[in-house]
Amino acid sequence: MQAAVMAVTAGSSGHAQTTVEARWKSEALPLLETYCYDCHGDGIKKGELALDRFGSIKQMQQNREVWKRIRDHLKHRLMPPLDEDQPTVAEREKLLAWIDDAVFPVDPKHPDPGRVTLRRLNRVEYQNTLRDLLGVEVNIMDLIPPDDSGYGFDNIGDVLTLSPAHLERYLEAARVALDKTVKPGAMPPPETRTNGRDLKGNGQRSEEGHYLFKAGTAETVYRPLRRGKYQVTVKACGTLGGDGPPAMELEIEGKKVHEWKVDAPMDRPKDYAHEIRIEEKEPLSIGVSFTNDFYDENHPDRSRRDRNLMVNSITITGPLDGPPLPKPESHRRIFTERKPGENDRAYALSVLNQFARKAFRRPTRDGEVTRYLELVSLAKDQGVEHGVRLALEAMLVSPSFLYREEPQPEPDNAKKIHLIDEHALATRLSYLFWSSMPDQQLMELANRGELRKNLAGEINRLIADKRSRQFVSNFTGQWLRLRDVPSSQPAKRAFPGFNPRLRDAMRRETEMLFAHVIREDLPMTTLLDADFTFINEDLARHYGIPDVRGGEFRKVELKDSRRRGILGQGSFHLLTSYPLRTSPVLRGKYVLENLLDTAPPPPPPNVPQLEPPSRHGDQRSLREQLEKHREDPSCASCHALMDPIGFGLENFDATGAWRDRDGGKEIDASGELVDGRKFHGVDELRKVLVEDHRSDFHRSVASKLLTYSLGRGLDWYDKPALDKIVADTEAAGGSSRAMLRALIDSVPFQYRRGDS
Repeated sequence: MQAAVMAVTAGSSGHAQTTVEARWKSEALPLLETYCYDCHGDGIKKGELALDRFGSIKQMQQNREVWKRIRDHLKHRLMPPLDEDQPTVAEREKLLAWIDDAVFPVDPKHPDPGRVTLRRLNRVEYQNTLRDLLGVEVNIMDLIPPDDSGYGFDNIGDVLTLSPAHLERYLEAARVALDKTVKPGAMPPPETRTNGRDLKGNGQRSEEGHYLFKAGTAETVYRPLRRGKYQVTVKACGTLGGDGPPAMELEIEGKKVHEWKVDAPMDRPKDYAHEIRIEEKEPLSIGVSFTNDFYDENHPDRSRRDRNLMVNSITITGPLDGPPLPKPESHRRIFTERKPGENDRAYALSVLNQFARKAFRRPTRDGEVTRYLELVSLAKDQGVEHGVRLALEAMLVSPSFLYREEPQPEPDNAKKIHLIDEHALATRLSYLFWSSMPDQQLMELANRGELRKNLAGEINRLIADKRSRQFVSNFTGQWLRLRDVPSSQPAKRAFPGFNPRLRDAMRRETEMLFAHVIREDLPMTTLLDADFTFINEDLARHYGIPDVRGGEFRKVELKDSRRRGILGQGSFHLLTSYPLRTSPVLRGKYVLENLLDTAPPPPPPNVPQLEPPSRHGDQRSLREQLEKHREDPSCASCHALMDPIGFGLENFDATGAWRDRDGGKEIDASGELVDGRKFHGVDELRKVLVEDHRSDFHRSVASKLLTYSLGRGLDWYDKPALDKIVADTEAAGGSSRAMLRALIDSVPFQYRRGDS
């Protein structure tokens, strides 16, 4: 052992380091020898871990991932194993403190903001940004491949790659969005299309269209813009019957105006068009009728025994006469008024400069926009608007749009730390709260260099804006796993009353609680112990809460304390149960991982799952089965962390409904945490979390928020930032707004450094 101590001493220098080395000899090493070396020293390396192989503090720092796991196992009492001698609380704290000081040293006076990977917009951010940039609603989610996740979130720079397939899809999405936004050249007459599945009338509907298998009508209500000529185009197909094809009549307000013989086969529908005149600017019914139904099962030609009609869609175009309609607002906001005498090149450059400043979320650089004029010149024969449209497509797939750029003075110098500029700050704020680009007010403040002076007011404005619903849905959807709720499906035979409408209500309840806490600046622990919730009649009935009527959600004061906070909500119980039964293990793991930032390690391989309840299966209670399972030493430590929490929640079944008995046996909802604290039921468990683990909860939320806002996983050098966020939050009584402000004021959010 003396040789190892000498090696550690020889590998370091400086007064502070000498103190750490002295503590290694007097404090850390004796504890490791006493409690750890039987399995991880003196030539033994159980689990491939040998502590005595680290000859110096420098070697330990070069293997920080290993020491992070060592620290986590010590902190969470996973090591030493429960059947071995345990260090006292003071000894455990002393060893943890030494690991922090020696292996993970931080200097609060010189904090490290960490590395930020150049981050691509994920597909939610891309869609929202297109909406706010172009001023039109576009749905391009199905066009772009799903994003990978890291550290629990899908906006992490290290995993947001850009493949050729991505770029091709982004270009297609840009074209779809610009088709809706920009109308170059003469303004075409507007079109109103109604798919067959949305038509009213007889028959059956599917994704393919409206199927008329006997005489009947498929119709829609159309609201003309003015009197004039219109064209009705019906996409249809059919099956032959008897002596010919289906007959399809065009009807206006129930009166026949035209007839077609639909000769298109079912696998190749075609358009049937007819021009009409509309005299009144009032809604009117436009539809088609199938008039020559035929069915003869004995017809000698099998292909002509049944005549049917399929209406795929009805499109109404017009008015076709009179003055053209004005260009849409989305077009006019891009193509601003042209100055007298301005030539095409100057006008195109002006339009593109204005668009680029918004799209790139910063001032344009010298010559940056001029190169896009090459694309404008490609369409000079069609007119300047067509050329600008090509350039806009290119801008929407350029790195400056697809990536969140943050200029660095010395990008390759890891020691160069600088304050991000105000345009980068505006972008960080808007994508945190809106998952979208900065609006005009943020950009104007950044242009004037006044954003930081007005930060408090802007944070409040961003949160009050309806676009902050994106923060609620995207952050809670991943932190609390609410995105997984739609795929949670309790077994019908075990829970026949459960339905998708109820499941959707559970997700909305949790989202509304989080939104209310942030909007009203309530303590963050309100998420755990709120004496109110947001429910509708379906959810109230499921929870057994009286006097709630109707499908609308409303705030309801809770007289029943067991429904308080996240632990009493159905979304939590759905996510932590199997289709046929609850899972104390999953519930305990969820609380540790998502609410206390104490993720247990993965289970050892080849550990069998417990059998689901059945008439002929294991007749022991779930608690008894888990206690038997914990007799395995390789499982005991982790389950000692998770199981007691889950036991305290066993009165909730897999759908979140309350129960007092399970399988004919009364439920035992008592538990004992690894620190010796005992509790019974959800009320006492909640009290333990709020009173004894308030700081752990604050740290967990702050950690998740910082990860989400930075787009990277946190590391050991982020400890001072997290410490300050938690301290500022608790100094403000746990205020959720104080936590967000401390997050935004933090060094990692306000500063950045280069890469090594």
